[in-house]
Amino acid sequence: MSNQYTFEDLFLKVPLYETFSIEANGELVKSFLRTESSFCFDSYCVSCNKESTFRIYSNEFLSKIKYETIGNNLGLLNRFEPNGIHFNCQRNPQHVYSYYFRIQDSKVTKVGQYPSVADIEIPGIQKYEKFLKKDYRDFSKAIGLYSHGVGAGSFVYLRRIFENLIEEIHQVHLQSDHWDDDLYQRSRMDDKIKLLQDKLPEVLVENRAVYGIMSKGIHELNEDECLALFPDVKLGIELILDEKLYEQEKQSKRKSFSKFVATATANLK
Repeated sequence: MSNQYTFEDLFLKVPLYETFSIEANGELVKSFLRTESSFCFDSYCVSCNKESTFRIYSNEFLSKIKYETIGNNLGLLNRFEPNGIHFNCQRNPQHVYSYYFRIQDSKVTKVGQYPSVADIEIPGIQKYEKFLKKDYRDFSKAIGLYSHGVGAGSFVYLRRIFENLIEEIHQVHLQSDHWDDDLYQRSRMDDKIKLLQDKLPEVLVENRAVYGIMSKGIHELNEDECLALFPDVKLGIELILDEKLYEQEKQSKRKSFSKFVATATANLK
């Protein structure tokens, strides 16, 4: 695990059995032993069925050791079996999220959590089901694999979904009289995305190299590298789906507004 992760990432991004080294005076060590009850994060609550804020209420590391006794080494922490850090939902304190970590030989391993990453993430993608259709199952599988520490396998599903979404937009362009499909077919994916840019989110066009990242993940990167990249690669797919969702909502509002104007005009004559 690289230094780009934050304390919050340990709960929301790091999959099970991810192991990473930490230094004696590292920020993450201080975080494990923090006493601030104010630390919180926003996440989907599987019991409330909506977004909520989760605030820390119990840190089992604190019951074993105080930060000032650590000094410049992790010797004392290395003796301990897995300990939990627990959060409760601010909508309903009885809704608890629990995370367990094992520290040994100056390394931290995430050994357990409830609910799982998949339990938290999958409800958040249900809004995309109507756009993904058959690919919705693959999106769910990708998240499930990630939550169980399978990196390269999850990338296989993400890349397939990405390709299908791009192809769907390609089919729309085929109806255009000015579309050069021979050029499109000869192009690499990066160039295909650029050719389709009028129907894609600008941020995705600017960062179209994401497809190459997925391909490299499948063929060259190890499991840990894929797992570290997964959340941001998944975000690229969600950007395409968010654009579809936005367009659908905009069309629905336009239709509703036009109906209102027509009805009100007739009634006010």
